[in-house]
Amino acid sequence: MSKSLAVWFTPSLQTISRSAGRSAVAAAAYRACVKLIDQTTGLIHDYTKKKGHVETILIGADDISELWNKAELAETRKNSTVARELMLPLPDQWTDNERRECVRDIAQHLRDTYGVAVSGSIHAPNKHHRNNHVHMMFTTRTVDELGQFGKKTRILDDMKTGEVSKLREAICKIVNTHAEKLDSDFYVYAGKFSDIDKNHIPTKHISINAGKEYRAAITAQNTQVKIHRANLATHEKKAELLKAELSNALNLKTPEITPAPDAPKSVDLKRVEPTPHAEPKSPFRRKKIPVECEKAYQKHQDTIKKRDKNERLYKDWYKKHGDLLASEPTRTQRLFAKIGLSTAKIERYDFELSQATKALSNIAHNRNLYNQILGDKNSLALIEQYNAAIDHNAKISEYEAQAKIANAAKLERERERERERELAEEQARQLSEPYQDWTVGCDPTRNKFEQNFTRTSQLGGMEY
Repeated sequence: MSKSLAVWFTPSLQTISRSAGRSAVAAAAYRACVKLIDQTTGLIHDYTKKKGHVETILIGADDISELWNKAELAETRKNSTVARELMLPLPDQWTDNERRECVRDIAQHLRDTYGVAVSGSIHAPNKHHRNNHVHMMFTTRTVDELGQFGKKTRILDDMKTGEVSKLREAICKIVNTHAEKLDSDFYVYAGKFSDIDKNHIPTKHISINAGKEYRAAITAQNTQVKIHRANLATHEKKAELLKAELSNALNLKTPEITPAPDAPKSVDLKRVEPTPHAEPKSPFRRKKIPVECEKAYQKHQDTIKKRDKNERLYKDWYKKHGDLLASEPTRTQRLFAKIGLSTAKIERYDFELSQATKALSNIAHNRNLYNQILGDKNSLALIEQYNAAIDHNAKISEYEAQAKIANAAKLERERERERERELAEEQARQLSEPYQDWTVGCDPTRNKFEQNFTRTSQLGGMEY
C-alpha cells in the first residue's frame, strides 16, 4: 500500500507559565471540560458546558484536580512554568477507539521517558468531521508512584539540546506504528517535507490570531502554491511517462537496415496533450512581503487585541475597586475586628482591596507597555511597507482579473467576426454560381404537359 504523507501533522510543544498569567488548573479544566477549583487562588474554573470533549486519559495520576493543584503548589516563584502542553492532530480516518489507543501510547512514552504525569484530553472533530486532535498536558517536574513531585525536567527547556526533535520523532514513530497495525494509508514525518520530496513547495502557516487582511493575503499566496504543486506534479508525471516510453523504444530489437535519406531520425513517441495557454500576465510585478514586515504587522495586531482585553479588564477591576472603597469598613468596625469580632470579614475585604489595587497597577503597566509597542516608529514604518505591498498586490490581482475578462471578450469578438466572414463567403459563393434548371430533360411527359398548357393559355381556353 502506498503511503500518503500527512502534510498537516505539526506537533507543537508549548509551556503554561505564570508570567503569562496562565494557570495549570484553569488550562486543565478548559481542555477536559470539567469544573476545577484552584486551591492557590480559590478561583473556580467551570467548563462543564463546553462542547467538543471526547475523553481525558490520565497517566501517572488518578485525579485531574489533585494532579494540577499539586503542580501549582510545587512551584513557588511568580514566573514559574507550571505545565507543558503538546497539541497533536489525530487521523480523521481512524475510529475513536483507535485514536484513544494511540494517545495512550504517546502519554505512556512521556511518562517512561521523562517521568512526568500526563493528562491527554481528546477533542471531537468539527462540523465537517475533520480536525480530530488531543491536548496533552504534562508536568514540568517528575512525579513518582506516590504522586510526589520531584526535580524539573530541564532537558525540554532549550531547543539546543535536541530533545524536542527527538520527542517529535518518537511521536511520529508511535503514530506510524499504529497506522501499520491498522493497515492505514497514513504516514507522518517529523522533519521538513523537502527531505522526502526535493521538489516540495511549502505553504505559509496562518496564525489563529492573524488579522483579516493578513489571512486573506497569505491564503491567496498558499492557493497559488497549491496550483504550482499540481502543475509540477502533472509535468513530472508526463516526464516519467515520456522517459519510460523512450527507454522502451530504444530497447526494441529491430533488424539492422540502412535508413532512407528522407527517413525520420527521431523516435515516434506518444502524443502529449498541449499545455493550455497561460492566463494573461500583469505588466507589473508583485511585491514580496519581507518577513520582518509580516512579523511587525502580526505583532501589531496581537498587541491591539491585548490592549483591548486590557481595557476591558480595567473597566471590571475599576468598578470592583470603586465598590470596595464605597463599602470600606469604618474605624469602629476595624477596632472591633482587633478584639476578635468580624475578623474574617475585615481580612477578606483587605485581601480583595489589595487584589484590586494590584490588578489596576498591572493593568496600568500593561497599558503603557502596549502604547509603547503600538507607537514604535520602526514598527509603524514596517507596517506601512506591509500595507503598501498588500495594496499593490491586490491592485495587480484586480488588473489580472480585468485582463482575463477583457481577453475572453476579445476572443469571443474574434470568433463572432470569423463566423460572419464564413457566412458572407458562403453567400457570395452561392450568388456567383450560374442558375441551372434541373427539370429540363428529366421528365418528357411533364415537358409535353407544360407545352400544351402554354399553348392553351395563349388561346384563352382549355383544350380537351
